[in-house]
This record gives sequence, C-alpha cells and structure tokens, in this order.
Amino acid sequence: MKITVFALLLALGLCLTANAQTYNNYTKEYVLVSQTEGRIEARRTQRMILCDYQPSGLYVKRGERIGINVAALPNGYSLSSMIGYKPMWGNRNKTQEVGLKTGPNTVTASQDGILSFIFVKSEGYDTRPVTVKLKVTGGKAFPLYHLNRSNLLNWANDLKIMRDAPFVQLISDKALITIPYRDYLRTPIRNIQATFSTIHQVIDLEDELAGFDNSSPENMRTRNRVHYMVDLFSTPKESEDYYMYASNYFIGMKRDNFTDLTEKLNREWGIWHETGHTHQQATWLWGSITEISVNLFSLYVQERFGLPTRLGTIEGGERETTFARAKKYIAQRNKNYLDENEADYNELFTKLVMFHQLKSVYGWDAIKRLHKYFRKTPYVGNGRETDQDKANKFVYAMCFVTRNNLVPFFQKWGLNVETATANRINALRFPYPATDPAQIFR
Repeated sequence: MKITVFALLLALGLCLTANAQTYNNYTKEYVLVSQTEGRIEARRTQRMILCDYQPSGLYVKRGERIGINVAALPNGYSLSSMIGYKPMWGNRNKTQEVGLKTGPNTVTASQDGILSFIFVKSEGYDTRPVTVKLKVTGGKAFPLYHLNRSNLLNWANDLKIMRDAPFVQLISDKALITIPYRDYLRTPIRNIQATFSTIHQVIDLEDELAGFDNSSPENMRTRNRVHYMVDLFSTPKESEDYYMYASNYFIGMKRDNFTDLTEKLNREWGIWHETGHTHQQATWLWGSITEISVNLFSLYVQERFGLPTRLGTIEGGERETTFARAKKYIAQRNKNYLDENEADYNELFTKLVMFHQLKSVYGWDAIKRLHKYFRKTPYVGNGRETDQDKANKFVYAMCFVTRNNLVPFFQKWGLNVETATANRINALRFPYPATDPAQIFR
C-alpha cells in the first residue's frame, strides 16, 4: 500500500506540473507549481542541490523597480524573487533574493540579471504540489522556450527580433538550459524536441542507476530540475581548469562546449559524467573516489545507448585498454586504492574497473541497491570522517547488498578495511562469491 500511495502522489504531482505551470513573458503572467526547497530535497535524496528556481523569461537592470503581484500565496509555502545566479566557479557573482507576499510587491534590482522565482514548501518534502499566480511589471523579455507549451514560430520570431537579449532559456519538467543569446544564434538547437528527449533519457537513466524507483519516500524521483548553463563569470585562466563542472544548483558549461549538451549528448561521456556528479552520495564519497565512482553513471548511460564500453577501447595515443592497465594494477604488490595519483589521469579509469567487475558479477541492480541502502541508513558521522571511515562503510554496504563477503576482493584492489569493519562483515556469515570479480577484465 505504501508504494501505491507514493506512486499516486507522484503521478498527481507530475500531472499538475505538466498541466498547470505557465511561463508567459509576453504578458508577464505566470502560474508556478511548487517544488521542494533545494537543500531539503538534497538531504532526502542524498545528492547535490538541484535547481529549485523557475524562470520568468525577463532580464532586469540594476536600479530598476520591478512590480510583482502575487494573487494568493498558499499557506505553508514561501515565494521569493531571485535576480542573478547561484554562486559559480570562483564565487564572485552575487544573488539577490527577496521574499514575496500575497498582494503587490516591489523589488529594486541591486544588479543586472535574469529574474527567477523560488516557490517552495516552507518545511519538508512537497508531495502534493500547489500553484500560485504572479503578474510582473518591469523587466525586458528575452527568448524563453517552454517544452510542449511554446510555439516554434513564436520562438523563431523571438530569436529574430529580441536582438539585445543577453540570454536564451529553454525549460522542461526535468531540465533548464541557459545559453548566451549570441552563442545560441551561432549554434542553435536544430530539433528542440529531440534534444530534450535525449536530455531526459540521460537524466532518467542516471536516476535509475541511483535507485530512484518511487518505492518509498527516500527513493522518490525528484521534481527539481537539472540546470545546465554557460558560466560567463569564470576568468579565462579558471576556464582552463575544467571542461564542465557540477556544482550545487547547476552544471556549468563553457561557451565553446555547450553543444556537447545540445548536439552530442547521445555520445558525449563528459556531460554524462557531470550529470553523474549530481547523484554522488557524500556518505561514502572519499577524496580519491570522487572522479571514479561518478563514471558508473557514464558507463550505465553508455551501455544503455548501445555503445561499446570505454574500458575496453583504446583511445587517443594510448597503447592498451583500461582493462589491460587494471590487470597490471591488481598484480602490483604495494598499492592503496585510497591514494590518488593526480599525475596519472588514466588511474581514474583503471580504478573504475573495480566497480565494473562488481557490476559484471552482481549486475547493475547491486549498484542501485547500494544507493538505496545509503539513503535508508541514517548518517551517524560527526563530520570528521576520514577516507578510511567512508571506505569501511562502502565495503560493508557492498557486502550487505550482494550478500557476499567481498573483503578479499577489495583487498586485491588495495582497498583494505579496518578490523572492526571486517569483524562486522564476518559476523554476517556471508559466503565468498562463487565467481571472483577480480578475474573479470572484459
């Protein structure tokens, strides 16, 4: 019964989201569907904070007075205006947020920026979304495309006549995309419907691997969006340090690579990787594994798209596959999986083979159960956990979800556990695996 109730609530919420929300930047009238506040949702899902703000399709200038009339703010919900973006790389941009109440409100912009709205439940998870109506005076419209609601002819006309627009935005029920106007004109999305379909497929697949199957409150799919946006605040020097990056509230792209999202997503590992970062669980994320376990999501998407695994492919100037390097790594006598060799980029993929081997024996379902296990298990750390502490939790959890004693397997990879954890695992009296995962290199 519990599953049925939550599935019903989710279905009602999705139906309301799809049918009720309206972002009309022509008349500047909006119907917003409530969301769960980003930080509250992050605690429930044990992942990064996702976007909980919604677009207006309006840009405002510093010193401009914006009128926002709120028809009737439902009890138990809060509404705010937001000008600008959440902190980006370098944290030099500012965000102006102002609380709104029922009736007329006036907001004086302290900076230039996109106007957005944050409409969330005041406390707890929002299982029964509600709506609120807004009317805005002031601000200047820029091209805003709402999937399955906007007219393509109007969109094309907006792109043609709104020549001073700083940005364009495209939104669906799962994603928000923000791209500089002139960059978009140079490389526009040729088929918006198909592009969003692929974006949704990637998000859905990664949610699936993270165990979000709507079976219980903690495993319900989120209604908060993934925001993909071009970061214009990073300096040229800073931009050299990343391809894209995942942060709370958004995934930052560069002006010269946003087409990896809009044109190449069905084959582009890097953006699968960045979207994967939004799913990583801090409870078992130790330092050296940050750029390793995230690629489980890339491997999963790659496989579901019918592509050959990157681990078995010789790339670039390499002379051997990742599987071949992993075989040599395991054969080493002195190794520590917790160590991180920043000078060897290939090591990240070599160590990813450990997860691939587990998947090869126990299936992707074991990875799904792992994520569900950590969402179900209360966090009891004191904020001062070491990498070894988190590794202990991971090894125990992996043994628990597979019902096998995997300590010898992890030891072959140089991932040792402390005596107390080993004793806890031994007390479970699980058998050793019938097939040694460490022997699989394919």
